[in-house]
Amino acid sequence: MIFFTTQEIEAWINEDAPLVDLTSHLLKIGNQPSRLTVRTRHPTRIALTEEAGRIFEILGCRISMLLPSGRDVSAQSEILVVEGPGAALHRGWKVAMNLLEYMCGVATLTAEMVKKVEECSNIPLLVTRKHQPGLKKPLMKAILAGGAVPHRLSLSETILIFENHLNLIGGREALPGLLADMKAAACEQKITVECDNLDQAVQAAKAGADAVQFDKVPPQDLITWCPELKGNFPNLVILSAGGVGPKNVQDYARTGVDGIVLSSVFHAKPADLGVCIELS
Repeated sequence: MIFFTTQEIEAWINEDAPLVDLTSHLLKIGNQPSRLTVRTRHPTRIALTEEAGRIFEILGCRISMLLPSGRDVSAQSEILVVEGPGAALHRGWKVAMNLLEYMCGVATLTAEMVKKVEECSNIPLLVTRKHQPGLKKPLMKAILAGGAVPHRLSLSETILIFENHLNLIGGREALPGLLADMKAAACEQKITVECDNLDQAVQAAKAGADAVQFDKVPPQDLITWCPELKGNFPNLVILSAGGVGPKNVQDYARTGVDGIVLSSVFHAKPADLGVCIELS
C-alpha cells in the first residue's frame, strides 16, 4: 500500500484554499450539518478514495461510507459519503473530486488494458515512470488499483541502459566489458539494455544482459524475434515498450514477450463522477 503523509494531503488542501473559502464564508454556511455524496456516472475502477476521505477528515468531517481502491462499480454507484460542516465539505470538495476523477480514470483504463492482456497471455502490464512530476505516488496507487505493476519506481532501484547512455561510453561495443563490471558491483540487480532491432538484442544478450527492452518495435517483428532469442538465450527476459495503447496491447501480448511496458494509461480520460452536497 502506498502511504500518503498528512502533510502531503494538507498541501493539496492549502493549494486550493490557502486562507478561506470566500464563497462559503459569505453565504454563512460554515456550521450547517451537511452530507457530501460522490457517485459514478459510468462503470469505474475505483482509486484513491482513501486519500479523498482523509482530505475531509483533516477538515473535521466524518466518513459515513467509503469503497476501497481497486473495486469495480457500476454507473450510479455511491463510492464516498462524508458528513460534516457545510464549509468544510465545500473546502474539500474540488480537491477530492479532482483527485478521484483523474486517478479513477487512470485505474479504469489500466484495468481495461490488464483485462485485454489476460485474455490472450499471462504476462504483466508494466507502467513506466513517464508521469507528470509531483504525481508519482497518486499515479502509482492508481495503476496498482488497476492491476498493473510499476516498471521502474525510480532511477535508484533499476538498471536500464538506453541509447543515450551508450553514446557516452563508446557505443554497444563497450557493453561486454562494462556489463561484467556492473554485474559484479550490483550483484543483486538485473541489467536491461534497450534495443531497436534483433542484432542489437543478440549483441546485448551475448554481452551478458539479463533483459532486453525493445523500443517501438512492431508486433510482427517481435513475433519472429522472440522465438529466436528464447531459443539461443533461454534465460533472457524480453520486454516491449513504446507506442502501446488499448487498440494494440493484445497484438503485443501475443508476440511472446515477457512483459509490456507502457505509459499511455497516464493520459486516460478522467472518470465522470458526480457530487451532491445537501443538508443532513
